[in-house]
Amino acid sequence: MGAIVLQLESDTPAIPGEESRQSVQILNTGTIVDRFELDVLGDAKEWIRVEPSEVNVFPDQSVEVELVFSPPRSAEPPAGPVTFGLRVMSHEDIEGSVVEESTVTVGPFTDYGVKLLPTTKRSRAAGRFNAVIDNRGNAPLKAHLYATDADAKLAFAFKHEEVEVAHGKGVVVPLKVKPKARLWRGTDVSLPFQVLVVDEEDEEEQTADGALIQAAFVSDALAKFVMAIAAVVLALLALWYFVLQPSVETEAKKQVAVATGQDPNALGASAGAGGAGSGAGGAGAGGAGGAGAGAGANGSDGSRFPALNGTGGSAGDSTGGSGSDGDGAAGGSDSRLQAVDFRIQANAQTSNDFRVTRFTVPKDKTYYVSDILFENAAGDTGIMRLQRGDSVLMQLSLDTFRDRDDHFAEPIEFAPGDEVILSVRCQSPGGQTTNTSAACTPAAYFSGRAVTSAT
Repeated sequence: MGAIVLQLESDTPAIPGEESRQSVQILNTGTIVDRFELDVLGDAKEWIRVEPSEVNVFPDQSVEVELVFSPPRSAEPPAGPVTFGLRVMSHEDIEGSVVEESTVTVGPFTDYGVKLLPTTKRSRAAGRFNAVIDNRGNAPLKAHLYATDADAKLAFAFKHEEVEVAHGKGVVVPLKVKPKARLWRGTDVSLPFQVLVVDEEDEEEQTADGALIQAAFVSDALAKFVMAIAAVVLALLALWYFVLQPSVETEAKKQVAVATGQDPNALGASAGAGGAGSGAGGAGAGGAGGAGAGAGANGSDGSRFPALNGTGGSAGDSTGGSGSDGDGAAGGSDSRLQAVDFRIQANAQTSNDFRVTRFTVPKDKTYYVSDILFENAAGDTGIMRLQRGDSVLMQLSLDTFRDRDDHFAEPIEFAPGDEVILSVRCQSPGGQTTNTSAACTPAAYFSGRAVTSAT
């Protein structure tokens, strides 16, 4: 004697996330009123319950109870049949308790997502990403993978274009993204794209956004560094050719003169063609002597640079003094030659145009400039030009120096009335100042010799 379970159906459908019910009859086969407790056994006991869970049944009578199925919308339980047991416990007849087995069929549902790791990557050639597909449904997922970009500037290559993901699991699919065109120089360019995963069963799709940051093969910073190195190399070459090499040659000549028993201080006079010419002029008539003296005054080192006070032609001048008119003696002290120096200070507001500061050579003089000291004490940035009238002689970038000292083996000649112009295009006064009223104030100091025109 005890209980009998009637009308318990098998393969009852249950939809995840929803609730369904099934009616069951409990029959008392005993001879007395019995109280039965009902519960569920098995893996499904967490989401199957009995209402009511306790009933009193008269002998040879039955009562109706309901099985309530409410499977969660998650990867567990998996889609398909699930076996469970309905236990009926008798209080009056323990041996009459029963367990009746049955099955419930859990319906499938789809729930998945996709993401990119990393979402953004910087590369010069190709970037490697991982598409992570997470199947949160309770059935296997069969999906296709696609990738696209709006501007069609990228090429894509998945390691697998079709995947199957078990319920509650995830897979990682490597993805290679490559720009179709190379970026040789310039700033980084962002190239966005999108990955699509399409469910083969119901064609539902999920997307993930990513971006490839295409870097240039030669960055702006590297280009500036190479230009700075080139500027340093050029400065060192200029220092050697215009300063160190002439000094070394002069010292070598002096050492040779000492070794051969000559006077080192007489090298300049003997080397100039003018000195030789003045000596020859002294041997002839007075007019020839005068010509010799003039040649000596301008020929101390064989260049077009006038000798200060005629010292370069002293040997020829003394000989030329023996001429009949005595003009050769004038070569030893030419009053038309004198040392000269001047300075030009710029005051240029920030602008895209060049601001000019002028210095005019006197009408009766010719300037021979052998040394220029460029000054940028405030650390201005911009472009500075040295001009002879409209002709640009030198162009310098202010941010490459604070003081720059240039010496010239052949001096720069400025004729009477020429304009020496310092033109400046100011980009940033004082290097990093934000004062809009400030100005760039570079300057240039010139030194050399002046020749007074004959009257």
